Formats: sequence, structure tokens, C-alpha cells
Amino acid sequence: MTRSIEEENMEVAEVDGVVSESEEDVVSQPSAGGVREEDLVPGWLALLVLLLLLAATALGGYVLRGVLMKDETVTRTGLAVTEMESASEANPDDADSHLNLGYAYQQDGQFDQAIAEYDKVLGLDPENLAALYNKGAVQLALGQTKTAEATFWEVLKIAPDHALAAKSLGDLYIQQKHYKSALVAVDPVLEIRTDLADLQYISGVANEALGNKEKAIERYKAAARFDLAEAQDALSRLGVKE
Repeated sequence: MTRSIEEENMEVAEVDGVVSESEEDVVSQPSAGGVREEDLVPGWLALLVLLLLLAATALGGYVLRGVLMKDETVTRTGLAVTEMESASEANPDDADSHLNLGYAYQQDGQFDQAIAEYDKVLGLDPENLAALYNKGAVQLALGQTKTAEATFWEVLKIAPDHALAAKSLGDLYIQQKHYKSALVAVDPVLEIRTDLADLQYISGVANEALGNKEKAIERYKAAARFDLAEAQDALSRLGVKE
């Protein structure tokens, strides 16, 4: 599900008692909480994420892709780790300095150091969504699936409509064939933000796998409206015209 990012169209882990290895057990929905768009990522990365998200609204919908993970949609940005280290040392009690350094480490592949910096941010600001989400992304990159799963659920407890965390969980559960859990992760977000094409598609895949064909078609159609190729292919495979 990975494609390149265009500026005008962004193609945008185990908690005790939350996720079961069995599909008979479904995760519980995170508690309510507020979210600010600018909390999704560090402010200085606005051009990488925030502005792309905002620009997508002009197209009438979002197609979310892996933004903070190392995949083919993201290249190293040449972040000055040394400069960020100096800023963090000069401002040890400044959460943003640690956040910026953590992201610099993350982009440079220094994952253990990145997590350490994100933990410093969370020590100063326990509900910092950028540090929490980025930490989950790094844990996932390290193959720490269960830990990342727990971290993403922590994000959703704070911000129930956090699209990136929901997508990360949805993708993870689809890969694991935990389809009910995928629905629990993405459907509450879709109730708030129906314009998230990737989440519509994830819900479609999960519903189809669970035998809910009509609901799957509904979700695929919603995603196809934003020209999501995977959704269009799914509809064609099911013999459904958009």
C-alpha cells in the first residue's frame, strides 16, 4: 500500500487487556480525548506532515501513508544530528529540543537514541502525541511489534481521532490477520473522519475477511472516491462498479 508522496495529495502496537492473540478477543476502544493537528508531529516538521495533511483537505479527502517510518516514500532529510544534540544539551528541560533530536536520530537510523529522546519528552510532557507516536514508529521499525502496538493505543487513548496511529494499528492487524482488532482500531476514527481513504480501505479489507461483504463494498467505495487504487482494484475483483 505504499506510493510516493506529492505535496498536494499526501498518501498518508500489546496493551494489557487490550489486544488478544485470538480473533475471539477484540481490543477495547480507547477513551475519549482531544487532539490538535499540530500534535501529530514536531512543529519544525510541518512541511513534511502538517502542511501535507492540510493541503490534502483541498482535494476533499486524505490518503494517509507511512510518513515517519523508513520506507520507500521517505528519504533521509539530511538532518543535522550534531546541531540538534547541541540544542538539546543547551535546553535539557525543553521538550521540543528533545523531540527534534529524537526525530533526527530516528531519520538517521539511530533508533535506540531516538527512543531515549522521546522518553525524555514524555517525562516532561506525558501526553505529547508527537513523541508518543514517533516512539511507536521506531519500535515498529525495530521489530518490537507488541511494544509498538501498546504505544499506538496510548496515542489513541489521548487522541481518539489520531489518523496515523489508527492506520499503523490497522495495517499491523491486517498483516497479523486480526481483522476484528483492525476494525476496532480504525472504525472509531472513521466515525469522526470519513475522509481518510486508507482507513476506509483497511476497514474494507477487514470486513471482507470477516464475511461482511456489503460493509466491505461500502468501505471500498468510500476509499475509491479518493482514487485509492487498492480500493478500486478490490471493487473490480468483487465485480462492483464504483
